[in-house]
Amino acid sequence: MCLQTFTGKHKKRKLNESGEEETSLMCNGQSGLHTVEDMNALTAELKERQGTTEEKHAKKKRKKAKVAHTNCDDMAEEQSAGTNEQRHVPCMDKETDLQEATDLMNPAIQIGTKKKKNEESTKEIDRNVLEELKEFIPDIESKTQFELNKIILYDLPRYKVFKNEGITLRHGRFSSAENKRLRQNVHDFLALTGVLNASRLFHTKRFPEEKQAISTLKRNHRFFERIAEGIPRSCRDVYTRGRKIFDRGNYKGRFTEEEVKALLKFHTIHGNNWQKISELIGRSPFAVEKRFSQTCSNEKTGPWSQKEVQRLLRAVQNYIVTKLKSEATDNRTPTRVSREMLYRKLPYFDIALKVKTRCWSKCRDKWLSIAAARMSSGTVFDRRKSMEGKIRLIKVLFEMQIEDVADVNWEDLTALFGDVPPATVQIKWHQLKICYVPNWQNKCFGDIVDYLYEKILPGLVKDYEDFEDELKVDQQESFLLSDIFQDIDEEYCDGDSDEESGQTPKDS
Repeated sequence: MCLQTFTGKHKKRKLNESGEEETSLMCNGQSGLHTVEDMNALTAELKERQGTTEEKHAKKKRKKAKVAHTNCDDMAEEQSAGTNEQRHVPCMDKETDLQEATDLMNPAIQIGTKKKKNEESTKEIDRNVLEELKEFIPDIESKTQFELNKIILYDLPRYKVFKNEGITLRHGRFSSAENKRLRQNVHDFLALTGVLNASRLFHTKRFPEEKQAISTLKRNHRFFERIAEGIPRSCRDVYTRGRKIFDRGNYKGRFTEEEVKALLKFHTIHGNNWQKISELIGRSPFAVEKRFSQTCSNEKTGPWSQKEVQRLLRAVQNYIVTKLKSEATDNRTPTRVSREMLYRKLPYFDIALKVKTRCWSKCRDKWLSIAAARMSSGTVFDRRKSMEGKIRLIKVLFEMQIEDVADVNWEDLTALFGDVPPATVQIKWHQLKICYVPNWQNKCFGDIVDYLYEKILPGLVKDYEDFEDELKVDQQESFLLSDIFQDIDEEYCDGDSDEESGQTPKDS
């Protein structure tokens, strides 16, 4: 054994976990000198002691966990029938637990949260359900996964009820009866929940202090289904209509010159944030967006130039040809286009961007006039044929006994004027009102029709003594693309905007 130098206490005795006596050498800043055999023996002893200690700690932890697991199982009173597994239930605040349980049971909340939205969007929808929806919504396959889930949740049960009652779904403009029913449904919902007014229901974000409470009431009382009761439309359409009706800034008449200038100013600052601009101007977002589209920075006024018409024709042709190719089952170049594709759901905003000098509404009006002329081979602008069509229109509307203009199917009346789009018939009807009916703005649709039939029709028929009541028109189901887009000139369609686009926008 080698000599060892100690200072202070030479030895410190203590008992190890097994009760055996253990000797530890305490050195004063220096290492003890040992033989190799002593060092190996000391290392083995330390490892054995460390392993024994860790094993005892592990046993204690397992014992505590078992006790806690047993206690939590007893508190939860959960039983697993037919299995030996037991589930651990965390202990939570009762109010929080109840609220979470309510949220999970409420499908409206599931769809309303981002987490659930992502989960629902990846959930595969039964093909049988899709076929069932296709009966009510023919273009159901064009909807996104999230839209489909909401339609199935909110609308499909309602659609089935309407079908059993023999009520067909409605689209387009709301009738006065539907508007009245919507107002009654909203009034009932306000009475049920105690919310102060309808603006708080449809524009909740404008009331940040009440937002959470109002949102909770809307969830708990099925807001979307209740306001749509008795209205054969989707809940989304009813809600959109309600936002317009119950927006105090939506019906304020024409924009003043100061409002238009403020609109253009705020648009340079906030871009297309119509909600923000509407708050600054005091108009609804719908009115602000529409007015800006009519007063956009590159809009011209007056007659269309040849270059503008050419750009419009090319933009519409490109859209139609691209759509036909995407729907084709072969690689052949399309030569014909259906009549509906010439005027239904055209992307007028994108078309206006290619025209460059006119807003989307002006592009729409111009294209529909061109389409009417080419579909009817120009007869729509014949004065005599146009008046004969108006005479037939008055007779047909009177015989239909319709009390609301929203119930008129303009598509069915196109044959009265020949091969034209429905918008042409609406234009002819508007001309009849403003030309022959005094104070027509304050008359309902039925009264206008009665006045035209009783007061105006006899005189019109007398002026056209040889008028033939029978209309001999065979409407075509499709047209040659070369007939509709017969005079497109590449020289006008390519390149940047011409000198006309540099004109200043109108201010009002």
